[in-house]
Amino acid sequence: MLARTLQRLVREGLTNAREIGELAGVSTSTAYRWIAGDSEPDFNSIRLLIRHLKNADATEALLAIVTTGTSYRFRRCELDADVNQDGKINADDALDAAINTVHAAGETLTNVRESLADNDIDHDEAVKLMAILNDVVLQSALVEEVLMHMLDNHKPRRKCATPRQPA
Repeated sequence: MLARTLQRLVREGLTNAREIGELAGVSTSTAYRWIAGDSEPDFNSIRLLIRHLKNADATEALLAIVTTGTSYRFRRCELDADVNQDGKINADDALDAAINTVHAAGETLTNVRESLADNDIDHDEAVKLMAILNDVVLQSALVEEVLMHMLDNHKPRRKCATPRQPA
């Protein structure tokens, strides 16, 4: 099923073997084997493809393959990881997104409490609560997006050599 999806993505011009190889960190010949169905990528390679494919339709097609037959669902949404709009994506953005998540969750809980006090939630209230809950989900996804961006751009620090003690 993965091979057929990759074949379709290549046929439709949404990606190519070279891009697949580069994004997954493998040779182009390995990508061709995946496309032909002669071998399959490991989980990390699929994760890298899903994370870095430039075409959203290609990403969505791969996500659909990975989640088929599971209870997992996904939703495509465009998020700006530069939450505070300062031109950098860093820990401040992750914190701001997390704070927004907590605020949205708090608003949801407050509205649920108010609705339950009447012992009845009408249609309009239910729709309003679902919209707020959706905001919580989006804000949480944004926190994850910022953290993934930071992880992808993290350069391991070299350890300083400790001087040897004289014997």
